[in-house]
Amino acid sequence: MPMLPFFARFSFGYYLNIVFYIFMVGITIRILLDNRKPTWSLAMLLLLYFLPIFGIPFYFLSGVNWKKRKIVKHIPERIFKTNLGDLIERQQQFLNDIPPEYDNDAVKNVRMLLKSSGAIMTMNNKLSFYNEGELLFEDLLADLGKAEKSIHMEYFIWRSDDVGERFLEVLTCKAAEGLEVRLLFDGVGCFRMMKQQYKRRLRKAGIQIRYFLDPLSPFSGWLLNYCNHRKIVVIDGETAYSGGMNIGREYVDGGKRFKSWRDTHMKLVGEVVGLMQAVFLADWENSGGKVESEQDYINIQLQPIGDLPMQVVTSGPDSDWHSLKDLYFNMIANANEEVLIASPYFVIDESIEEALITAALAGVRVKVVMAGAPPDKWVPFWVAQTYYERLIEAGVEFYQYREGFYHSKYLIADGKSITTGTCNMDMRSFELHYEINVVLYDADKAVMMRNVFDEDISNSVKISLEECENLGFTKKLRNSIFRIIAPLL
Repeated sequence: MPMLPFFARFSFGYYLNIVFYIFMVGITIRILLDNRKPTWSLAMLLLLYFLPIFGIPFYFLSGVNWKKRKIVKHIPERIFKTNLGDLIERQQQFLNDIPPEYDNDAVKNVRMLLKSSGAIMTMNNKLSFYNEGELLFEDLLADLGKAEKSIHMEYFIWRSDDVGERFLEVLTCKAAEGLEVRLLFDGVGCFRMMKQQYKRRLRKAGIQIRYFLDPLSPFSGWLLNYCNHRKIVVIDGETAYSGGMNIGREYVDGGKRFKSWRDTHMKLVGEVVGLMQAVFLADWENSGGKVESEQDYINIQLQPIGDLPMQVVTSGPDSDWHSLKDLYFNMIANANEEVLIASPYFVIDESIEEALITAALAGVRVKVVMAGAPPDKWVPFWVAQTYYERLIEAGVEFYQYREGFYHSKYLIADGKSITTGTCNMDMRSFELHYEINVVLYDADKAVMMRNVFDEDISNSVKISLEECENLGFTKKLRNSIFRIIAPLL
């Protein structure tokens, strides 16, 4: 039998194994060089080597450190610095001339957010809160109908139901008047939410629509784990809306799944609108849209409008810092009397957990209201239960809302500072989603929101320590298993 050439003695599988091992070594080196938390790095390496069929996709879906590589080119914080020079100068003056009686905890927040997120402190603002969808949509549609120059809207979810039809009618009329109408949808959140006919009608009306990280695109489809969860409306560069509510019937009456919907949204007027506009423009350009001159759209109103101090905070998987997680940590850690948290989900990391425990042990009243059963997503609901026992033992109080679905997102510290917007109390919002919040430094607004919080508690059931201890082995095991994949929830 003739001898085979040396290079022919090895099968295709042999070379495939060589490629696989080189690939695994490369990923291992990449994980080590990222210098993330040792527990995270070890867990990722164990998953890669013992369950590679799951570990490799998991790494590329949620393990890549995008702070170093960047998913998008245009970061809102950089647009703030480029186009808002006057505000930056006034910001510096504000920090230099802070009166001695000004709350020191608020000052620390201001400085931290300015450095981590470019969150300029604006003083000339007014704000209105909405706790129900019908009133929000009535005011928003009325303001859209009054638009004279431009309409920019960015949503995580936009349904082509009867509520979506109301918006389509108004936007079609404004586009026919010659206004610039731009709609930006998240590719994952809006997937299969709009009928093709609805999208064709939008385009036919002259309305510009784009998708942020379209999951059907060969260039961005593999990034589907990184969603744009922001909700932003900017009208003529003068009025803005933001908060927890998307466009759809469920935000009015709970839809088919829930008997009602409890949420929090805002209408903003003043200097803060320019910051909201800058965030939209960054996201529009990151989605392939063109902006000839950002400065033409950012209209900072200098005439007296209000006296509400406010910052706009953004974060995403490729932001330099996890600014919103740092904000929540700072507000909890610096609280002296009370921390009130509203969120549909509660999936946190060790740093936030320890901040809550430390605050509660120190005598700070800590209360959390979240969605009760049935939730919109069972897995995050189960994972939240893994935190209850230890936090309740420390003194944290948990309440589950029972009068419909609970979707509000805010934190109040010591009745002085509030942050609210699109950020949930979970790791997706803190590290994987593109989010936007505002921070208010105003006791009157804090009292108003606290009254709403108290009303939410009256419609909730308190979770007891005995209930947690008696949950049952099978359910506890189920919850703990799902907690392992918390970053993907």
